[in-house]
Amino acid sequence: MDRLKQETTEKTVIAVVEDLIQDWGLDLGEPISGRTMLVADLEFASVDIIQLCVALEQSYERKLGFHDLLMRDGSYVGDLSLAQVAGHVESKLNS
Repeated sequence: MDRLKQETTEKTVIAVVEDLIQDWGLDLGEPISGRTMLVADLEFASVDIIQLCVALEQSYERKLGFHDLLMRDGSYVGDLSLAQVAGHVESKLNS
């Protein structure tokens, strides 16, 4: 059951990302998936990551504590996969 919930969360994250980038005109070599990287693949800037976090919190109608995901040892992480984002959301929904 947990795997099914994770897949559902990942699908939600992918749908929100697809909505955010729909007008960007990116030429993606493959469909967006859990392996897709925010910066390397989708060219997200810090403001785009913030917009994603806000959109996901609105989607789930709760705060999801993204600072825990975005910062490690006092520094911002360089990049995240959509699976990592979905895993974080899932862990916050279950806490």
